[in-house]
Amino acid sequence: MIVGPLKNNIQLSVIILLLFCIGAWVTTFAFVNVETSPINYKEHILYSFLLGNGFSFTFNQMISLFAILLGAFFVNFLAIEQEITSKTNYLPAFFYLLFAFSATTKSMIEPLLTANLFVLPALYFLINSYRQDYALAEFFKAGIFMGLASFFCIDYITVFPLSFIALIILRPFNWREWVILLIGLLTPLYIYIGICYLTTNDAFTVFDMMKEAISTIQKPIISEYYVGFIFITILALAFALIHYLGKGFGGKVKTQKTKYILLWMMVFCLFMVFFEQMSDMILLSGIIPLSIIIGDYLSEIKQLKIANTLLVLFIGGFSIIYLHALGII
Repeated sequence: MIVGPLKNNIQLSVIILLLFCIGAWVTTFAFVNVETSPINYKEHILYSFLLGNGFSFTFNQMISLFAILLGAFFVNFLAIEQEITSKTNYLPAFFYLLFAFSATTKSMIEPLLTANLFVLPALYFLINSYRQDYALAEFFKAGIFMGLASFFCIDYITVFPLSFIALIILRPFNWREWVILLIGLLTPLYIYIGICYLTTNDAFTVFDMMKEAISTIQKPIISEYYVGFIFITILALAFALIHYLGKGFGGKVKTQKTKYILLWMMVFCLFMVFFEQMSDMILLSGIIPLSIIIGDYLSEIKQLKIANTLLVLFIGGFSIIYLHALGII
């Protein structure tokens, strides 16, 4: 029904993705059960400076649409270019849109969706270093982008260890690569501290923000309208892991190593769930690994009826969220 075109037909895939994205985006203007109270995102430093100035609802939604579309493109580009999935599989982009719009029920732009635009290039440069003789530039760029991501969503500092785990998985130990990666991660912080030193009296206030952000751990908030969507997501992820364990993580060594990195990223993203204070953010922290792993799994299911059934269940859980936001249920 939908899985077939999304993994076999490039032109039809683009049409389906655009129609779904525009339809989900336009519907947000009719939401009534939404959180409209202002949220203080001062700990997300660059986000607060660039996007936290209280724009109109329409302008916020336009920026969110751009961030989601660009994020979906980057996810699929990463999955295809780095040989995680087949060349014609657009299911990762579809799931990225699905997870992203399941959380766009506020008038504010979600910091994590903007931070993803930096995390995805960081992952690309890390994986791109595989089998390169000289890859110091790749590690510095990966560090820079990951460091910048934490300035748009400070919760991403919990994912910093992933960069070094990726190094262990992809390459033999080389202390220069580790040092360059660390320098790249710290460069945005160094620049920010330098600017604060020149313009304010407290150059190290950023460390207090980091401490405050990672110390506000709480029990995740789950709305009853998200239970079905969360359940089918966990079920599909479990099926994907069983499939990988049974049939392998891919025919190429690079594919296998990349999937190991995504699984480690999923582990670190689980910690971010305990920092979110909104019920619609429960799945957003793992949007990148979830989109790629589940999208790749559905594309590998040979019986399209099973794949389409799982996708229909996803759409059903997503529809319940939207029907609640519209005030219908």
